[in-house]
Amino acid sequence: MNRFLHKNIKKISIFFAVLLFVFTMVFLRTVPSVGLKIMENTNSLKYLKISNEIYYRQTLNNCAPYTVMGVINILTGEIKDPEILAKETKWRLIKNLTFPQGIIELLHKYNIKTKEYSLKLYSNNEKIIWLKNQIDNQTPVILLVKVKNIQHYFTIIGYDEKGFMLYDSLQEKQIDNPRKTIIDREEYIGNRYYTNNEILELWNNGGYKIFFRNWAVISYY
Repeated sequence: MNRFLHKNIKKISIFFAVLLFVFTMVFLRTVPSVGLKIMENTNSLKYLKISNEIYYRQTLNNCAPYTVMGVINILTGEIKDPEILAKETKWRLIKNLTFPQGIIELLHKYNIKTKEYSLKLYSNNEKIIWLKNQIDNQTPVILLVKVKNIQHYFTIIGYDEKGFMLYDSLQEKQIDNPRKTIIDREEYIGNRYYTNNEILELWNNGGYKIFFRNWAVISYY
């Protein structure tokens, strides 16, 4: 009887440990952020420095590690091989689909600190201002968005009055060098430019049903 009880208590303990783990890693991320400080800004041109040598076109479903590569370069100046980062990325499903926790853990592996947010309760105008506030604070922002019905990560690295500069590993390939992407606006930093409305449409549609809606993570060193 004692052996039977001990065995079942152990199973119950494991069950609740797994349940707590899943709740912490997934369900807590359905809770929207509240009380965010959103400060009006001047909308003048601002951006973070990034090497134009790393505008790589991602391999299949590897936007997560490629995005992390961009953040590492912005914050430390280092250039990491994105395919090595891909091998180090955890929390992946079939075909390399990556949960946000995979990005968090990979950034932490390289001593980069993070804070996660969900802005689904905020107005579109507040979301735009909040994104610009993060650039003002020198913190790149990774967003989970939906592009052509595909969940995708990219990094906000600058803005002007009308839109945002990004490093986006899904940018179109160069014809003469398919490992690198084209650049939307040579006069700006980053390889892609989206208007405010384009960013909102992609970000508002990102996430998995109730999970990770308007999800963002800021990074700092």
